[in-house]
Amino acid sequence: MTSSAFRTTTLGSFLFCLLAAGLLTATLSPRSAAAQSNNTTAEVSQQQKAMHYSLYYENFKNENFGAARKDLKWVLKNAPGFPKGDDRNFERVVELYAGLAQTASEPAQKTAYLDTAMTHLTTAEARMEKAGLEYSTYAWEIEKGRFLQQYGDQISETPDGLKTPAAHYRKAFDLRPTEINPYYINQIVKALQAAGDQEKILAFADKVEAQRGDDEEAMKIIDRARQNIFGRNPQARINYLEAQLEKTPEDAEVMSSLFDALVQQGNIQRASKIAEKLMKTDPPADIIRQVAKMRLDNGRPEAAFSTYEQAESAGASLTAQDYYNMGTAQQRMGNLSTARSLYRKALSNKSDFGRAYIAIGDLYAKAVSQCGGSKMARNDKAVYWLAVDMYQKAKQVDASVASTANSKISTYRKYFPNQEDIFYRDDWEAGQSFTIDYGCYSWINETTTVRQAS
Repeated sequence: MTSSAFRTTTLGSFLFCLLAAGLLTATLSPRSAAAQSNNTTAEVSQQQKAMHYSLYYENFKNENFGAARKDLKWVLKNAPGFPKGDDRNFERVVELYAGLAQTASEPAQKTAYLDTAMTHLTTAEARMEKAGLEYSTYAWEIEKGRFLQQYGDQISETPDGLKTPAAHYRKAFDLRPTEINPYYINQIVKALQAAGDQEKILAFADKVEAQRGDDEEAMKIIDRARQNIFGRNPQARINYLEAQLEKTPEDAEVMSSLFDALVQQGNIQRASKIAEKLMKTDPPADIIRQVAKMRLDNGRPEAAFSTYEQAESAGASLTAQDYYNMGTAQQRMGNLSTARSLYRKALSNKSDFGRAYIAIGDLYAKAVSQCGGSKMARNDKAVYWLAVDMYQKAKQVDASVASTANSKISTYRKYFPNQEDIFYRDDWEAGQSFTIDYGCYSWINETTTVRQAS
């Protein structure tokens, strides 16, 4: 088992050299040391501790685990905290037996070694506590999780002190949520996903976000976990966000997310209720745009238009569709000239926006209805020339609206001035230009071509 908590030291090498040079007392020969190994801890000398530590460590660091085992067992019995009063010897004994298991040729021997490693793993903290050693519960939870993750499928039975890798990683997270590596966060999420417990996944995601919201790697894991749930079940996202909003009713970010989710689901009625409260929180510009479109669809053109203006003031880059929607709002409010200006803005942003040309043509047709009434004069009929001009342009730039444009062209051509109308106007001659800029139509101020009804 590999652990970032495992430590290396030159003390063992140094003491080994002292032994080789004969600088330690004669009582420290292997025979005398073995004879003294049954003494109580109180009777063990510093020299004995150093010698056994040195002998085991030299073999351990070279992965000669079989040779290291006897001296390490002596250290754990007689000097468990040597040399620094910490947990390094307990960590190493787990790694030692795991290493022996990896090299064992017999399955039974492999299992026996792993069982011994597990025994040390589950009893280490109690033994260290009794010996008064310094250790980290957090680090040992990580070690337990990693051991089970690596060897769990090779052991016959998990002892009471061990659970599942994810369970130990979760305990480590609870102990140090801001320090734990995102890798372990991911392992916890995977385990929850395997169990199919969406509520626990979302609850854990909230905890991670609360503690690690500024950690890009951790948040990617959490965002993927949420999307995995919400992508398959949009209603789950709405339920989750509604629950969040109940906890924090004034949270603008949650309100924005809930509004967006409701709009995407097509639940405009519920979205409208959220929108009214949301607009008081200075939401992001894109959310304001969505609220504006929703208000337009709900038959509230005045509110829609002012909301689009608010979005622009908030820094939103309005699209051709946004300007088109603003034009529609003004048209419904009866402001035909302003509506045309906005449709033209839409065309400035998107020159092949055929629906904007159709909308302008419709404005001219509507102007005739408003100005001419039921009895159209020649001047009223002339405005249909311009309306048809717009429909012609629409299908020229955008084939997708050709059918609509052709239908409107066929309708309004019938209302063009007839031959007699043209004959009685000195300024009308088929094929020549004529400007619509008079009376009720002065705002139009556009030039068209004289032609006869067909």
